[in-house]
Amino acid sequence: MRKPLLMLLIMIFGISGVMGCAGLRPTDDAGKPKITLERVDLSRLGPWVELPAPTVMGLGFVFNVDNPSSYPIKLENFKFAVFFEAPGTKEFMVLSTATVYDQIYFAPKTVSQYRVVEFLDSGGVMRALLIPNRPALQRLKLEVNPLTKEWFTKMGTGDFPFQIKAGEGMAVFSSEGVKGGKEDFFVPFEGTFPKKK
Repeated sequence: MRKPLLMLLIMIFGISGVMGCAGLRPTDDAGKPKITLERVDLSRLGPWVELPAPTVMGLGFVFNVDNPSSYPIKLENFKFAVFFEAPGTKEFMVLSTATVYDQIYFAPKTVSQYRVVEFLDSGGVMRALLIPNRPALQRLKLEVNPLTKEWFTKMGTGDFPFQIKAGEGMAVFSSEGVKGGKEDFFVPFEGTFPKKK
């Protein structure tokens, strides 16, 4: 009598364990989404005018969003800092922060592309160099105006003579599981373009 009761209990626990797995969220079952920087496109570049007059540059950051889970996920917000490499130094200077609040769904078990366009102007870049990047500029013995001009004029050649980094990135996603419970989770990311050879 005890043996059949024990077998029945084992079967009940086994079935409830399998049914419990059906309600797993993406963070539990196949892992969080992964975000990688695919490329950076030059979307717009005005003709260079000497500082302090502004020259406008638009950069399109194209990210791959890999959702490995069996649930659709919704992007709630997405932000990252834009860094430019100071040519010849292998050091990056933070120039702006891109923040978007698009609410977009990404299908399960797919890799989708997501583009963020960030506009920089030469005056804003100059101010960013003067304030948060001042210690690095002094250490590297770089001047604000020549560095700003070099970045903006060399971008016009189209060959990306220095690296651009999307750093300190954080995406917030939400997911609704089978039981209707909502879960928010955070995905950090970082990437540079062009890739080092």
